[in-house]
Amino acid sequence: MKKSLAVFLLITSLTFLTSCGSKSLSSASSGQASAAPGGGSFLSQPIPDDVKGAMLFDATGKSFSLNSLKGQTIVIADFLTSCQEICPMTSATMRQIGDAVAASGLKEKVKVLEVSVDAGRDNAARLSAYQSLFNDPNWILASGNEVNLKKFWDFFGAEAIKKPFTAAEMKGMPLDWQTGRPNTYDVSHTDEVVIVDAKGNWAWLDLGNPNQGTSVVPEKLKKYLSEEGLKNLAKPQEPSWDAKAVLSALSKLTGSKISA
Repeated sequence: MKKSLAVFLLITSLTFLTSCGSKSLSSASSGQASAAPGGGSFLSQPIPDDVKGAMLFDATGKSFSLNSLKGQTIVIADFLTSCQEICPMTSATMRQIGDAVAASGLKEKVKVLEVSVDAGRDNAARLSAYQSLFNDPNWILASGNEVNLKKFWDFFGAEAIKKPFTAAEMKGMPLDWQTGRPNTYDVSHTDEVVIVDAKGNWAWLDLGNPNQGTSVVPEKLKKYLSEEGLKNLAKPQEPSWDAKAVLSALSKLTGSKISA
């Protein structure tokens, strides 16, 4: 997605600082934040009831909310299936995290969730087709209607802005991996990964581009990447987050060792 390196949050009193490769928050409303040893920041931020109750759906069309996942630790990243620059690498990294959770025997206690910012295109059928490119069921793709996605991501600070393409821009971009037609718009958004703890509090955050490491992006999505996307695939721009940082935070929050 087209975005500035100046990653930002639209949450009152949330300010991030960059130090030694980790992103830290100075405060989180009613909670304090502290740098996590593996990267990112630990915090303790209550999630409003309307956000926990915002209805989403997965790639099978099944509806759920954060409320329905209470008692489980949840890793959440934002994406959209039409992204040509960042999101395929986000998905590859989230797949790696999902595989690590499954290998650790914690699949019933930890959910790995990628939630769209594009209500207009990301229906259940599109999510299912996208995930089938990875041939891996160990993480969940989700979307929702425009109202619920906005409510959900506005709280977590991933502002999403729809940006129509000009006719000239459409001529110069790769055709959609599924439809074979040019996309008519993009959705600009903050790239981030968060963890919600088993008590339903926002417990950890990292910001920036995903560093997929050895994770593999499916060939169909690799061919769909723009020139900038190919550059991000070869070398992610900083700041960035990776699976190791997420798994380190998960290990601390769950009390169980989880490694890639």
